[in-house]
Amino acid sequence: MSKASGVAIVGVSSLVGDMLVNMLDEHEHSFSSVALVDVDDEAGERRMIKGQSVRVEALSGFDFSSVAVAIVAGEREFGLQCIGAIRDAGALVVDTTGLLAGQGASVVAEVNPQALADAAQRRAVSCPDAQVVQSALVLKALAGMSDLRRVSISTYQSMSTHSKAAVEGLAMQTGRLLNGQPIEKGGVLDKQVAFNLLPATSEIDASGASREERDLVNGVIDVLGLKDVPVLASCVLVPLFYGTAQMMQVTTAEPLDSKKVGNILRRVKGIKVLDKEGPGGFPTPVTDATGTDEVWVGRIRQDVTDPNTTHLWIVSDNLRKGVALNSLVVAGLLIKDYL
Repeated sequence: MSKASGVAIVGVSSLVGDMLVNMLDEHEHSFSSVALVDVDDEAGERRMIKGQSVRVEALSGFDFSSVAVAIVAGEREFGLQCIGAIRDAGALVVDTTGLLAGQGASVVAEVNPQALADAAQRRAVSCPDAQVVQSALVLKALAGMSDLRRVSISTYQSMSTHSKAAVEGLAMQTGRLLNGQPIEKGGVLDKQVAFNLLPATSEIDASGASREERDLVNGVIDVLGLKDVPVLASCVLVPLFYGTAQMMQVTTAEPLDSKKVGNILRRVKGIKVLDKEGPGGFPTPVTDATGTDEVWVGRIRQDVTDPNTTHLWIVSDNLRKGVALNSLVVAGLLIKDYL
């Protein structure tokens, strides 16, 4: 195994870890080797990557000094189990769990790759979640047209943006309700989520914000450097298994023509615009974004009461585009330019 460009995927059994393996199999990559690592109970299984059967190694026994970069997938609690040991072994951590958010560079590959220089020195980089990735891609394009003055984002997040247990909980609740049975509360879902909407996706702080709302605001400010721009967020959990959506309102220094906004966004790598009148003229997480590597934008329109405000509808495959692809590109850039 060549350490110089070798990568470990840590947390293969998680939703993000599974997507990372799938994308390695589907996409070309320049990594000299790929190791798969998970908790000891998941070790021993085999996954196919480019026609090769790769064994999942046990976390407790894996030598992280044998790879250059370790992409850590899963929930924050899993990051607590392994990130310290990975850094101690000399590998550079690409964190997708959110554990390292706010502790150094947070990077969206198409938006602020220059921040990777700092990440290489710190031996760690935080890849923000899908909400930040899709917001930052669109906002960077708009900021190139006119200075940003205010950003408001409402998210409509699927269960997979919460956790693997939430996806399973939605399936269980849906099945029971469709069969005339009461739902079983408890575990990660203490309320009914099937055929329902939850206006708070985690604990609320003294200001009234959830953790996801804080992470989205801080992530957008960090990635884009919007220190003096008010950014507001409201995150809603919806009864959807996969995918994520946002309704964004952006106020700029000058009015932006909606057609011009659409034309500019069409030229941005990683963005696809679907903005037509009539049925099927706007993108949805399930019918358009799922299984794709783009952030989709539609319903671009100028506010009728404030010509300096533009409304946009934004969707993406949260696991694929929002987390897995970004972390793989980041790992590749680190190996190519900084290690």
